[in-house]
Amino acid sequence: MANLPEDIVDRIRALERQVHRLTTYVNSKPGGTPTALAATEPPPPRAQETSEDEPPRPGGTATGP
Repeated sequence: MANLPEDIVDRIRALERQVHRLTTYVNSKPGGTPTALAATEPPPPRAQETSEDEPPRPGGTATGP
């Protein structure tokens, strides 16, 4: 980083400090999954609600009693 202008080096150091503070904050929060990780996980599968009065959808499989 010796060839970079001083203002760029200062900005990089400030960003590194900010990342360190944010990492410490996220890791020190009790419980739950951090928001950043929760956003990358696929949502849980949802149960399909079907009425017995509805005909099965085309191309789908009929489920019933």
